[in-house]
Amino acid sequence: MDIRTPFIYFLLLIIVILLVVIKRISIEEPLVVESREEVERESNLGNQEKIYSNDQPKIKKGKIILIIDDFGYRNDEISDGFLNLNIKLTCAVIPGHAYSTTFSKKASEKGFEIIVHMPMENSGDNKGEENFVLLRDLDSVLVRDRIRTAFEQIPQAIGMNNHQGSVATADLKIMNYVAEALKEENKFFIDSRTTPETVAEEVMRSWRIPFAKRNVFLDNDPEEEKIISQLLSLAEIAERDGYAVGIGHVKKSTLDVLRIKIPELISQGYEFENASKIVSVDSVN
Repeated sequence: MDIRTPFIYFLLLIIVILLVVIKRISIEEPLVVESREEVERESNLGNQEKIYSNDQPKIKKGKIILIIDDFGYRNDEISDGFLNLNIKLTCAVIPGHAYSTTFSKKASEKGFEIIVHMPMENSGDNKGEENFVLLRDLDSVLVRDRIRTAFEQIPQAIGMNNHQGSVATADLKIMNYVAEALKEENKFFIDSRTTPETVAEEVMRSWRIPFAKRNVFLDNDPEEEKIISQLLSLAEIAERDGYAVGIGHVKKSTLDVLRIKIPELISQGYEFENASKIVSVDSVN
């Protein structure tokens, strides 16, 4: 047999194999391209969704500042409940009670802002906190000593608001003594506005003390429906003015309302902020 014959058959076999391979590549390549294009298209869609999501501005309706008064009397599931609300909250701790120091430390360690809830003379009986209450007949030395002692007992406190004080906050002399002490301590003051006759704002501004004032009391009426109504009024003021200060107390009904309403208010675009963040707005620096 001619030696060229096997060689020709071998070449034909190689050609056939190459033709099969080329045909298979020509069939599969579009599928690969299509798959790649599909991946790129889906990736682009994902990026568009992210861009769309980021482009949607969250409506900000205002800042709500919540101050909860009267911490220090109790150390239980109610007081602890306020520390589980997962918002910025200012705890006003009244000095001279069993849990004043320990609660302040606990709340501060959890990241909450602390202020002194300073007892001041009111128009009724001034019972309790006898070593701290600021009375009109005290001189400047005693006022400063009582305020200094309160901050020593609650060292985490960065400011002060008044507990009661419908008489004291309307008295120019005593409020000047208070301002003098706060100046020495480098603390701010928030007027709870327990009387329309208060002179706290004019005095604090004259001493250049960072200052703010309460807009709404949440729970003078402890019924939950009333508290809800007050909280909504607070939100309306925050939307109108940019921020609003609400004061509540360590009460179960107040806690129950806040647990329900805070997520709703956040979803509507309200932010909860510490009191210290807005006193600079009202200060006279």
